[in-house]
Amino acid sequence: MIRTARFLRQRIPVALLSLAILLSIFQPLPRPAGASEKFVFPFYHTTGTYIFALDLNRIVDQWYSPGGTDWKPDTRAAKWLRINDNPATGFGTVVKDAKMSSAYVDVTSFILNKDTYIFGLHMGKGKSVGANIWRINRDATGFDLALYKGKMSDRYNHVVSFQLKGEPYILGLHEKVGANIWHIRDDGLTRDGKKKVAMDLVKYKSPMSPNYRFLTVFYREGHPYIFGLHKDVGANIWRVQDGGKGMDLVLKGAKFPDIYNHVLPFQLAGRPYLFGVLSVNHLKDNVDMLKELNLSMGGLVTTGLAADALVEIGGTGWVEWGKGYACIWEIGGSANSPTLKQISKRIPISHRYRDVTAFEQGGKSYLFGIHEEGFANIWRVNDNPADGFTLDNVGYRSYVW
Repeated sequence: MIRTARFLRQRIPVALLSLAILLSIFQPLPRPAGASEKFVFPFYHTTGTYIFALDLNRIVDQWYSPGGTDWKPDTRAAKWLRINDNPATGFGTVVKDAKMSSAYVDVTSFILNKDTYIFGLHMGKGKSVGANIWRINRDATGFDLALYKGKMSDRYNHVVSFQLKGEPYILGLHEKVGANIWHIRDDGLTRDGKKKVAMDLVKYKSPMSPNYRFLTVFYREGHPYIFGLHKDVGANIWRVQDGGKGMDLVLKGAKFPDIYNHVLPFQLAGRPYLFGVLSVNHLKDNVDMLKELNLSMGGLVTTGLAADALVEIGGTGWVEWGKGYACIWEIGGSANSPTLKQISKRIPISHRYRDVTAFEQGGKSYLFGIHEEGFANIWRVNDNPADGFTLDNVGYRSYVW
């Protein structure tokens, strides 16, 4: 996952653009991060539905160096929430400050022999750490390390998991070699009787461009498919081959907007759909970035038109503030010839949702969004997805951070 920001419909004076160019020369490089500030996704356990979150912004120290910004990650950056049996009543925090570093390239979950696991590809500093896997315990109040330093480079742009005939797999899209696929299996017990797992590479260098903004998994009649939104080509869909031995391209270059912050799969009545969510005002992000850069330079610009621009840019005179929305896309067609079609209108939501995911419970599908002020909202997909989704407004303002 690569965080990107762009200027959208901007009205910024020439002086400020000059400032931006000047600061871009000297600005420290930001630490790597995902499209969001957190990795947020659901996991399913025998005790219920949970939302896992790893806070990428949890650091204990940072400093600037000639090569960019250096930082020390927080070692207790994970938490998870349990969705109430009736999602309209919200959720409750189960675990917070779990022992997991904030320095991960990507994180996902999978199920092996009815146990739930968390997979994380660690971000190396000069030397790759590799993949770590944890098993969620029986009452979902903690996790145990089941694999430490599994052999895997940290040079992957995206990592996703999928289940195929009851077996878990990890697919990583490498920045240079294409897609690699691993099968996850049991590997006995540790000396203290805890379960271990192992990763076996089953496909190496499956042809695939590294230039995908999104990569996600959906299921059709129980079989996994990979959805990818390429920054130049459009949307591609692959059907995973049996045994994870490769992928067959079944849809190429379909028209799909590239402005979404999140593309999230879900199922309803056995059919696959995608949420397209525009939830972040990128113009506001760039404005904030310029302000922060000026402060980090010790208030370099203090006089003149550029300084006036920095002061005024927070007002309505200079900035056209964006609005967020979400819509639903249907994955139709056949197994080997799928189609994509937007079936709902754009439904307004705040543009201040930094982290959004989707989950399923009780035959219904939901959208879960964490607001930048720290609370979370839950929306339920209507029985007819073409009608969009509805905010479940009983207890939805439960605070997450």
